[in-house]
Amino acid sequence: MTEPHHSCETAAAAPPAPAGFVEKAPLERYVPPAKPSLVGLSRAALAEALGGIGVPPAQRKMRVQQIWHWLYVRGVQDFDAMTSVSKELRALLDRHFTLARPEVVAEQVSADGTRKWLLRLPGEHAGENPHEVECVYIPEAGRGTLCLSSQAGCTRTCIGILGNGSVPVSLPRRTVSSPRTG
Repeated sequence: MTEPHHSCETAAAAPPAPAGFVEKAPLERYVPPAKPSLVGLSRAALAEALGGIGVPPAQRKMRVQQIWHWLYVRGVQDFDAMTSVSKELRALLDRHFTLARPEVVAEQVSADGTRKWLLRLPGEHAGENPHEVECVYIPEAGRGTLCLSSQAGCTRTCIGILGNGSVPVSLPRRTVSSPRTG
């Protein structure tokens, strides 16, 4: 039985970049965050994180709703912007957590406006290397399409940013759902 033919397997070299093509240089070294991010947590995990820093059980549901609104409706990137949350809780959150989004390692922009990003997501466990996934935005008249890989790594050596022959790793829902803002 023969294996199916994959066009990306036969690609010898990447063609020259088209006019209007912009690419960021990759970072030299990954430095894990000192504090975990609240971005991407489920409501239950957010309530658990708040409990871990001393938020009383009677307040957790309300606080989760407030923080969720600020993160995913308002898109804040700083605890100080959460004006409906007490100053004391904002300071406590800032001491223990960040609102860090996935890091853009590389960006490619084509002449037609299509954008491809290589995103670096922190590992799920202490000491684990970060995951890198591709995300592509394709603009169309009246709408746009956003494609996000749900696996990190690729077994093929295609022309894509991640065509490195590494073994794919399925990403947990938390990292796939983390919004990119900015």
